Amino acid sequence: MTVAAPVVLGPSTRCDDHPFAHPDHIAADRAVLCVLARDYYHHIRTAPSPRQPMLRYLPRAERWQRRVVIPRPQAVLEHEQLALVGFFGRVNDQLDQELQDQMAAVGKELAEAVLTAEGVLGYVTHLLADERNYANLVVLSSLDVIAQWQQQPLHVLAAASLGPAYYQHVRIYHGSVPSRALCDEGAVRLEKVKYWDYRSDPPWRAVRTLG
Repeated sequence: MTVAAPVVLGPSTRCDDHPFAHPDHIAADRAVLCVLARDYYHHIRTAPSPRQPMLRYLPRAERWQRRVVIPRPQAVLEHEQLALVGFFGRVNDQLDQELQDQMAAVGKELAEAVLTAEGVLGYVTHLLADERNYANLVVLSSLDVIAQWQQQPLHVLAAASLGPAYYQHVRIYHGSVPSRALCDEGAVRLEKVKYWDYRSDPPWRAVRTLG
């Protein structure tokens, strides 16, 4: 797949040809990530064991709306500052069953891989109300871990091989939050957002630095 160089955007630059990349989305996305961070903290507080890994599907495993993966609940408080990656993906309207099955299988394997991934402290996936948009929150010990996670073969398969056909477009945020403020209102700080529009050929890319 040919990849175009990313367009560099300012904090409030509009992209009228790519409405999903409008800066108005930033506040709403941040609000969702704050909710997921609070939910992540709730699961840490209610974990049966502070040292045992946790994988929960809500409301049930066979048809879930939220999936929560926490390798070691107590590990999050061993770090003063946490790095975050937030992912928002709009699923294509027309998907063949084979691609849906492949993405579901890879997603399940990725969630299980988090349990042993160095530096990954949590992974929350949420299906938004319209059932065509997904939000992911990945909690990391530092932003340096992102490069390691991106090189995971399963991540490469999901992002580079399946993602362009599965999603119309995605927004990927980098940010941070103090570990002891996970449940505080508006505690998530966003520093950068990357955009991919797979409906363009080659895919349109942009990066926006936030305040």
